[in-house]
Amino acid sequence: MIRRAKRARASMLGSIALVLATALAACSQGQPVGRSVPDAAAQPTASQLAGPRGTLKVAWGREPETLSPKFLAGAEDGEYQWTFNSALTVRDLAGEPHPVLAREIPTQENGDFVINPDGTMVTTYRLRAGATWHDGTPITAGDYVFAHEVYLDKNLPIQQPQPEPLMSAVEAKDDYTLVISWREPFLAANTLGYQQLNPLPRHVLEAKYRNNHDNFAIGEEWTTAYVGTGPFRVERWTRGSGLVARAHPGWALGPPKLDTLEIRFIPDANAQMASLLSGAVDMVNSPTVRSNEAAAIREQWNGQGYVTSWVTRAQYLEFQFRQVPNWQRAVTDVRVRQALLSAVDRQALADTINLGFGGVADAFIVPTDPLYPEVEQVITKYPLDLNRSSALLAEAGWQKPAGGGPAVNAAGQTLDVELWTTTDATRVGEIVVNNWKGAGVNASTFGIPAARARDGELRSSFPAANVNSRSIGPDNFVWTTSGFPTPANRFVGSNRGSFSDPEVDRLQKIRLTSFDPGEQKQATVGVLKRMTELVGAQPMIYAVEVIVARNSVHGPVGNYGPQQGITWNIQDWEVS
Repeated sequence: MIRRAKRARASMLGSIALVLATALAACSQGQPVGRSVPDAAAQPTASQLAGPRGTLKVAWGREPETLSPKFLAGAEDGEYQWTFNSALTVRDLAGEPHPVLAREIPTQENGDFVINPDGTMVTTYRLRAGATWHDGTPITAGDYVFAHEVYLDKNLPIQQPQPEPLMSAVEAKDDYTLVISWREPFLAANTLGYQQLNPLPRHVLEAKYRNNHDNFAIGEEWTTAYVGTGPFRVERWTRGSGLVARAHPGWALGPPKLDTLEIRFIPDANAQMASLLSGAVDMVNSPTVRSNEAAAIREQWNGQGYVTSWVTRAQYLEFQFRQVPNWQRAVTDVRVRQALLSAVDRQALADTINLGFGGVADAFIVPTDPLYPEVEQVITKYPLDLNRSSALLAEAGWQKPAGGGPAVNAAGQTLDVELWTTTDATRVGEIVVNNWKGAGVNASTFGIPAARARDGELRSSFPAANVNSRSIGPDNFVWTTSGFPTPANRFVGSNRGSFSDPEVDRLQKIRLTSFDPGEQKQATVGVLKRMTELVGAQPMIYAVEVIVARNSVHGPVGNYGPQQGITWNIQDWEVS
């Protein structure tokens, strides 16, 4: 298996290198040898203090359906979220919160975070008085009150419907004092950030919400005429091509260092890399570009730029527990799920896909987490073991015929497992399916068309198994009953296989609501342990995130996993 993985790696690098070498021949002379990570932000110079300057050209893989963080398909992995929107707080690379639209973080010490004996809470956010919407209108507490009403509207396509239902009241004490009452404990109540109660411009949207509700989520207000709160505002949007953004002078923390951001929509990874090498763009990043492209350019680029890599996500298998067209009911048997995992050579998979940038994942926790050693000791692991796989399938009633061939049940039916993948996980799906075939499973793949990758109803209709990728963190653990995709929520629930277990629900609620560190730790270890036993959704390998940029780009450093998007600090990016 390992030899095949190395050969596959060499073949993959060779094909990518050919594309990159062709583009490299057309490149202009690069700058001196670069570094492995960009410089840390320095003290502002006199020219920086004079105002935004310079243009940064980036390639992002998807043209957004909307620039709103919580409507329709939301922002692409946070990049559009942080560029055109801001939250009350933001987390840095280490996960530490910092105020943005809030003037300071509410704490029990300053009296703005009250935890009552019955578990209810009150948080008071004091807003920055100088912050404005992109059209110059002040951002006020009333914009949050309006947003809360909208986000609770079950007739609207809300992408991330939490934590607003946990709020019993959202009130504007005055224009710059926002008071939130909570029905129950919520750990991030005083650090609301990514996709959490993002304000809506009441002066732009309230009349439409009251008078034209059916069309509220449709229109240029969400795209070309978007009025947001972020460090950049839309200047020009060319459908199917790109978007030009300008520095917003009224941003909460002052104008960004860059004057202009040119975003090009390039869905193909090789095309992105060719654009980078030719000088058409200055920077590319995940999710379109991954470790294979990064490895190829690292060997080809001759010091014209740098590669930054980090791990925040896991690629995982999830199984279908809900009756859907062509449903393979056998995957509801835990022995079948365990057998399928035991048949996958995940080390070879990591070697082939990540090319040394990331390894095998056994649970939804990153190796740098302080709890990782304790979790690793108690979870159930599934190393490659074809004998164990065959024994588990036999226990579940699937035997390999004496004359060879796929495993069958007592009725002579083969174990048909169709594995669905998105275009960026095609190679992963092919490898997993080949492993399954070697274990006697009649496996096949189905590629979700790129044009329907954001179709929640389709994505939750896989008949047996699905490959997916997700940032790791307590808030991103979605395999609870409340996360089901249903017609009522327009299939935006992220628990696409509808896995449900009362104990997982109980432990996850403690994990998100307990203020007792010991209790929270015990719940985290417990829920990760139980998930590996039940295999409702199981990580296979860590998904590597990369930034590939020219040496002239300074500032991008990656992201804290649960807070998607490397643009969380885009206000500090520069080009030289």
